[in-house]
Amino acid sequence: MADLLGVPQTVTDRSYATTRSRPGVLEIDLQVTAAAVSPVREIVVGHLRFRGLASCEWQVGLAVSELLTNAYKHARRAHEPCVQASLFLSRIPGGLFLCVSDPDKRHPNFVSAGQDDEGGRGVALLRSNGGGGSAAPPRAAAKTCG
Repeated sequence: MADLLGVPQTVTDRSYATTRSRPGVLEIDLQVTAAAVSPVREIVVGHLRFRGLASCEWQVGLAVSELLTNAYKHARRAHEPCVQASLFLSRIPGGLFLCVSDPDKRHPNFVSAGQDDEGGRGVALLRSNGGGGSAAPPRAAAKTCG
């Protein structure tokens, strides 16, 4: 079976992503902008379909959107149009492992959303859909995993 190539791809006007794929693993290094989240999610969903994992695409697509949006909102400097991030998706016994890392040295602040709050629901939503999630210390390679 043919494999996807590890080549740079334009995902938006100002954002690039380099994807690497092999059986059971997808890695993407990218410049995250608000406009890049949807195309990168589609790359991940395409990988899942290619690998026969289409049944997971909704949950993984949601997680990719949430984690990349969090990286863009919380790790990007105010004057910068994007933030560099890495996405790692791998098959593990009994499921999938998804990790998004960004350069922010701050540990994620997991908050509980009130009934009328607009933010603070993403990680709880991921945990309820995927069965888990965690954050690694800033000195570790991965920043936010779900």
